[in-house]
Amino acid sequence: MSVKEILFPTPIATKGLAGFPDALHDVTEARRVVEAMRLPVVRSRHAWLDVANLLMLAQASPYPVSIEVAQTALSRAVAAERRELRALPSEDSWVIAA
Repeated sequence: MSVKEILFPTPIATKGLAGFPDALHDVTEARRVVEAMRLPVVRSRHAWLDVANLLMLAQASPYPVSIEVAQTALSRAVAAERRELRALPSEDSWVIAA
């Protein structure tokens, strides 16, 4: 028995995030990627755990409201990680001239 695709109303752009495809289109794909790429990482924030739980809930009860809540949480976690990546200093600034 295959898992039915539960599509997000609009895909979530994740281009540039390590281990993620360019976009996430459905709950199953998003859950798989979040569980594989963010939950095992020590630096993961609680937001990724919340996302994983909400994606599991959306799979268990695929009502539009569950899907939208999971999509919103995922979008916010992606946006927060992008802000962190932009805030990191360039490694070039640590180069010492010889």
